[in-house]
Amino acid sequence: MLFGKLVPLLFASPQGTLLKSADAFSFSSSSSSCTIASSTNARSRCAFSSTRRLSTVQDPSETLVDISPPRKIINDVKALYRELSQGCYIHECSDHPTIQFKYTSPVEERSNFKDILNQISPADDQLIFETIESKYGNKKPILLYLPGLDGVGISGTRQFDDLSNAFEFWRMSVDQINDRSSFTDLTSAVSNFIRDIAMKQKRKVVLVGESFGGLLAPSVALRVQAWATSHNVENPIQGLVMINPATSFDQTQWSTLAPILASLRHIEQEEQQGPTPIFPTPYSVIGGVALSLVVPDSTQFRNIFDIFTSTKVSTAEELQDVIRAMRDGFGLLADNLPAEVIEHRVGLWLPVGCEVVNSRLHQLDVPALVIAGEDDNMLPTKNEGARLVKAMKNCTSMFVKGSGHFVLDDRFNLTEAIIEAPFDPLHQKKQTQYDPIIDWKLPSDDELREAIENRVKPLRILTSPKFFSTGVDGKRVSGLGKVPNNVEGPLLFVANHQLLGLDLGLIIAELIEQREIAARGLAHPIIFQGAGGNGFGAGPGPTGPSRRITKRNRDGVVDPPLGDFQTFGAVMVSPRNYHRLMQTGQTALLFPGGVREVFHGKEEAYELFWPEKVDFVRVAAKFNATIVPISAVGAADSVNFLADATDVLNLPFGLGERALNNTQNVIAARYDQDNADELFQPPIVVPKLTPARHYFIFGKPFNTTVLDHTNKEACAKLYKDVKAELRRGLDDLLVAREKDPYNKFFQRLAAEQIMKKQTPTFPVEELNK
Repeated sequence: MLFGKLVPLLFASPQGTLLKSADAFSFSSSSSSCTIASSTNARSRCAFSSTRRLSTVQDPSETLVDISPPRKIINDVKALYRELSQGCYIHECSDHPTIQFKYTSPVEERSNFKDILNQISPADDQLIFETIESKYGNKKPILLYLPGLDGVGISGTRQFDDLSNAFEFWRMSVDQINDRSSFTDLTSAVSNFIRDIAMKQKRKVVLVGESFGGLLAPSVALRVQAWATSHNVENPIQGLVMINPATSFDQTQWSTLAPILASLRHIEQEEQQGPTPIFPTPYSVIGGVALSLVVPDSTQFRNIFDIFTSTKVSTAEELQDVIRAMRDGFGLLADNLPAEVIEHRVGLWLPVGCEVVNSRLHQLDVPALVIAGEDDNMLPTKNEGARLVKAMKNCTSMFVKGSGHFVLDDRFNLTEAIIEAPFDPLHQKKQTQYDPIIDWKLPSDDELREAIENRVKPLRILTSPKFFSTGVDGKRVSGLGKVPNNVEGPLLFVANHQLLGLDLGLIIAELIEQREIAARGLAHPIIFQGAGGNGFGAGPGPTGPSRRITKRNRDGVVDPPLGDFQTFGAVMVSPRNYHRLMQTGQTALLFPGGVREVFHGKEEAYELFWPEKVDFVRVAAKFNATIVPISAVGAADSVNFLADATDVLNLPFGLGERALNNTQNVIAARYDQDNADELFQPPIVVPKLTPARHYFIFGKPFNTTVLDHTNKEACAKLYKDVKAELRRGLDDLLVAREKDPYNKFFQRLAAEQIMKKQTPTFPVEELNK
């Protein structure tokens, strides 16, 4: 905010300039002169006009064949400034010639777009506006970007190409040396431009402001809203985007610190000897240090630190170049935003803006999106994002974790954030409601890897699970090679529900990794009532890395993250959902034993509590599904029981009564049961220091293609056969595991740490006796 983020790009470690090959034109309504500028790359450029040819001065340091990383960064930033100054169509305000509005055409059109504008009189502003609009079939909304105190928007350059592709992209530019406009002047200039380009054409505008621009934007929106109301016309501003807005400037000490920094210019005026000083000025050094302390977030700081620490200096010439690069780096501040300009803008723009805007935010009817870097050290942006949600009528705040004041780096996509904003500028939001049965997609490879690494792998280390599968002949083999897929029809896995469901992630992950099968769980309703539901760890929370972006409005969290159950395709257990999964040829994972089985008692380990109804077989047969039972053991042997579920209900001092009331308020999983019929009360257990090894048998598959789903007796028989196969697997595992040479936890853990791979288990022949 304070210095307009001149140095932030250093901490983002830019790999090159953004507006390469950016064609542009400029026209002035006061002088009627038209300039078409073309920039080809950071090292050599030419600017063309209708009256003369101008050559851009090339930085001598750029002629180095082999330049150091620090020098490359400085050159890239200098190149950005050169390109920002000539890479766009420029509309100068007649009343304020130091204020310009620059248009950037889409990337793919820049090579020939200047030819189109050559055919238009530069004095005809409206015709140029109409030509740009018609170029995109009158479908692109206008997006106007208002920069920070630097006046050019150096910190937003990484976003400009994408913005120009999605919108008719304009950005305000304020002369960095000569401008002495007031806050009111800026508000008037932007408001007048919006009226000229949008209201006369009855077009919509998305107004985006970053840092100081985030303070100016609501002032403009209020001005335009008042003008539209007084003239009985529709407000052209469709939405307002405030990025790390300086509306919180009055809560900082910058109004005191900035004049002190600016006063250092008096020292440099006394000490400067000759036109080109050898050393950077005190203002440049101290200002640069101040920026380095407040602008970069931890990731950006590490990037620049790595670049400088990796710089190798082996000769005197290389050392001299690094020193010159550091001097030039500090000089960027004084060259592009002199101390007297800072003094003017901090003293006259920010305090006045806060006083004008903050007291009137409640009057603004325009929907707003606030983008707040949670680690902003320059402004209290995180708190400001929360305040603006309450202060404005229709405001959503987007909090970006791990980002500071320079939030618009390559980790954040501003175009995507705006397109997905509540005001929906491109009208792309789905009108139909999300259908979890047919609209669900498997998470991305990165999300899968992260979930397995952070949620499944720890459990794998503790339990070292072994998987077996069974062919149609009943013979077991190691691994999941005999598990059928759902290519020829739907697939239904039917499993015993181990204690607390801790092994669910192991099953799902193994099926995805080994067979590319996405088994969609049929989960208890409580999972979808905000009680969490993390199938990869049995706790609340989303899949993937901790969510970087969260949104809030007056109603609370917007689009809260899903738990792992929903992310990996779980749906609420119900006859309709199960029917639709089979109908659409998908794979389902069902636990017939339900709550009774998952919360079993101490003496009930590995018992089956299946209902008498055989509905899951009948539906499977209706759609020719293949049924595969899964037998799982290990969870009940990994805990110590302190109290069974029924014992909890009998606890004294009202604890049991409270537990009973809680369980009766939980919606029953089975549609034909009342809440009171299902005891949703977990036993009280504590984990053992030595968790048991887990074993899984995917039993013999049952094909239902020849089964008549209307034949109740045949369906009941298959139901018993599936249950018997699952029971057989449990019994065989309980016997065979006694012959596992690594069934003792510490022995197994030590061996796996040494071998760096999973230990073997009993011979598979033990399961085929």
